[in-house]
Amino acid sequence: IPPVTTFALGLVAPLAGQGSASVTVNANVVTGGIAINALRNLDFGVVPKAVATTVQPTAGAAGAWQVVGDRNAFAVITFTLPTALNNIQAAPGSTMPISFNATAARWNRATNNPSSGTAFDPKIGTTGRFGPAPNPTLYIWIGGTVTPPGAAKPGIYQGTIVVTVVYL
Repeated sequence: IPPVTTFALGLVAPLAGQGSASVTVNANVVTGGIAINALRNLDFGVVPKAVATTVQPTAGAAGAWQVVGDRNAFAVITFTLPTALNNIQAAPGSTMPISFNATAARWNRATNNPSSGTAFDPKIGTTGRFGPAPNPTLYIWIGGTVTPPGAAKPGIYQGTIVVTVVYL
């Protein structure tokens, strides 16, 4: 005779004092693109030979961008920074060092005001946040320091700073 297996199926009645509750699940999926507009170039103006010249990120000569994206979204801000500027009027190889300290960049949510922005190191990058509706913008500024050598050739020195903004 084969063994007999018995299964019991029962319903569990709620116990006295038992209750339940629910929560809503929310997810904010960002679907839009990001538009970056250069507002102003970083401009050191006239720089004397052998004199380091600094432009603060809060100065009117700081580089500036306006970034439009999804409202309230978080984004990573990074830079590709030059280490030297090239003299576009002199023979090839005429360069001037440029550097960026740990507070040379700032970002601000929905407000075009670097003074109230959050400072960060442009060599490392940071996380910023777009503004709420109706102004889903992020503003970014950068300053820096140029140090022309005593033997620097006269002329206009230029370089390129690239800012990249990516949703988290």
